[in-house]
Amino acid sequence: MESLTIGRWRGLQQLATPEGVFCIVAVDQRGNLKRMLEKAGRPSDPQAMTAVKREIVGALNRDASGFLLDPEFSAAQLMASGELLGQNGLAVSLEATGYEDREGDRLTSILEGWSEAKIKAMGASSVKLLIYYNPRREAAARQQEELVRQVSARTRALDIALMVEVVTYPSSDDQTQEAFQAERRELIIESARRVTALGIDLFKAEFPVHPSVTQDEEVWYEACRELTEASQVPWALLSAGVDFDTYARQLKVACRAGASGFVAGRAIWREAAEETDPAKREAFLQTTMPWRLRELVAIARREATPWTAKLSAGAVDEGWYRTYPGLSL
Repeated sequence: MESLTIGRWRGLQQLATPEGVFCIVAVDQRGNLKRMLEKAGRPSDPQAMTAVKREIVGALNRDASGFLLDPEFSAAQLMASGELLGQNGLAVSLEATGYEDREGDRLTSILEGWSEAKIKAMGASSVKLLIYYNPRREAAARQQEELVRQVSARTRALDIALMVEVVTYPSSDDQTQEAFQAERRELIIESARRVTALGIDLFKAEFPVHPSVTQDEEVWYEACRELTEASQVPWALLSAGVDFDTYARQLKVACRAGASGFVAGRAIWREAAEETDPAKREAFLQTTMPWRLRELVAIARREATPWTAKLSAGAVDEGWYRTYPGLSL
């Protein structure tokens, strides 16, 4: 079991419930949210993006253990306006939205003008990095792995936790969706094995079996157990835009198989962006959306494995503060 430095330990504590379970709402979407608003015929300028995020976080801040926010439209804005409460843990995205397409490979870039040090300085609990990754695309995988190593080195120097999200994509440009989904389990588990060995603290993972492949929850469970065994650090389930009912089923299975909770977005709040009827939207924000989060929190608190099952704080010796490196200013 790896021992964390005290700053990284504290960051994961802040993101979790007192029982050590992650109940995090992801509201760091930028490109996806903009497209959702535009498809619904709603404004999608920066002010509108921030307004939607304020509504979501403001309605969920009493039930979430933490939030994942972006620097462009929400992190500082929601601190200053009060929707992000002091009791809410905060993870902040490091990457630019989207990816660079290089001959079919998908490569991640850090947002220009942004850094791990700035995330630490603003008081966040964790840095979050999303990478697109397929272990069979070897050259791109090596490049993405090197990015994770570099970010890990910087977050460790700053003593701030690092959450890494992996999104898989097809092994070849002409691969059918059916073939891609059939190999999803193998890709996600191998990705967990490789990426969690690179010095990260929390793995934000896709569900390893696509619903189109099978609805057999025993198969789901076996795949999630493989993921738990492959991951060197705690993992939490992302929602990947699936509907709420599907996600609730996935979360229950994942937590029973060893996941430490969730980092979920659109499965909770999709209609906040898509609904155009004012009365229906207000009802969703005040009733349905909080109910969804409370349902997921109940599942996680009942079924999930505490993140401390895979990580420890280590011993704190007398006079520890003398050798604690802190920050070099």
